[in-house]
Amino acid sequence: MVDNRTAILTGVKAAHELHRDLGIREQIERSEEWRIDVFSVISRLGATLMFQPLDKLLGAYLPGKENGILITTQRPLRIQRFTAAHELGHLYLQHEPSLDDEDLLLRRSPFSGRAMVDRQEREANAFAATFLVPSWLVAILLKQQGWSAASLSNPLFAYQASLRLGTSFSATCYSFERHRIIDREQRARLLSVKPQEIKRAALSDYEPSDWRGDVWLLTDRDEGVLIEGGHNDLFVVRLREDSGAGYLWNFEELKAAGFALVADDRDEDAASEKIGGILTRRVTAQSQDRRRGEVTLRERRPWMPQSPIREFHLRYDLRGPERAGMWEPDLRRLLRAA
Repeated sequence: MVDNRTAILTGVKAAHELHRDLGIREQIERSEEWRIDVFSVISRLGATLMFQPLDKLLGAYLPGKENGILITTQRPLRIQRFTAAHELGHLYLQHEPSLDDEDLLLRRSPFSGRAMVDRQEREANAFAATFLVPSWLVAILLKQQGWSAASLSNPLFAYQASLRLGTSFSATCYSFERHRIIDREQRARLLSVKPQEIKRAALSDYEPSDWRGDVWLLTDRDEGVLIEGGHNDLFVVRLREDSGAGYLWNFEELKAAGFALVADDRDEDAASEKIGGILTRRVTAQSQDRRRGEVTLRERRPWMPQSPIREFHLRYDLRGPERAGMWEPDLRRLLRAA
């Protein structure tokens, strides 16, 4: 019988090998994205990826002449991504067929010391956690956002990191512990905080009608990066505004793109000593449909619309969980080849 430690090491090693063989780190460093596109990796390895409303299952790995992976449509995108990474682990490690339920994938951290009964499930879960949140990706995110490692012990920062990495809050916290960014007690404290409390802190005074959507805090550090969320997510955009010189951010482009502006505030910049100097504009927007696109916001004087002093470019894909059928990029390729 293979012990738990050996199974974990096997899964971790396989994830690092696949990162290296596909040049994933180099791709991330060249791109303007934070998360590893696990669906495209499955496609690159030649497996057929399908999404279906599975009954009591999160996913399945079906090897054969043509390898197949099934993912449920009944869970959020972040759960679909972790499930896909788990099934990718089965594929890459050439495991036997596997039907994976919630208890197997979500209720057992692969690094918690709680051994799973089946060796290949231990390997696949360790693979998934390492593949989606390697230490080098966390380092890229910290640099990009201007965060310190210590800031990830704060629930708000850890939550924002989980959104950008495309993993659940729980899985993200366990990954931070594994990378020794936080310790066991800090991870336990993070997981003791209710998600609604974190979202409420991010939204300040605004109360949404329901709390199911995620809340993104966006600043100029998010310039040009692809935001992947859900159709009912909220976006708190914080941008410095030189209103004392007559420059104002124009958010009409957000409205035209189908977002509702639900709050608009200004906060004084404590670092500015000038009367009427630089403020922080804080606008809260809510998506109203499953859509993808991009929008450019501009800070300019109203009487000089053609001369902005700053721009903020936002790319977004808010279609949420993948829907039933073959993974869309693979389907498009098949149709083009037909």
